[in-house]
Amino acid sequence: MSSVTGGQALGAPFGTWPARLYLAVSAALIVWLAVVSSQPSGDASFAAVIPILFTAPTGLLILAIPDVSVGWLYAVLGASAVANAWLIDLVWRRLSSRKG
Repeated sequence: MSSVTGGQALGAPFGTWPARLYLAVSAALIVWLAVVSSQPSGDASFAAVIPILFTAPTGLLILAIPDVSVGWLYAVLGASAVANAWLIDLVWRRLSSRKG
């Protein structure tokens, strides 16, 4: 099986350390959002802004959904993190395969 990155066989998806690091930080931010959102608060919380901006540009799709529920928020954030990590993995493999 060859990949887009010059005939190298793709290992596990998200096999590069930048993609894994991005996924780990994204997961930590989503868990942090869940914990902060579950706490009773009298005022509006802007806790969702940080994970949305971290998963931008695909994370900004949540703004296009009218009347978003909590489930959709987590689904879009998770899918955005996976999509961005996949792109980071592709770019990293492409750049590391170049020979100077």
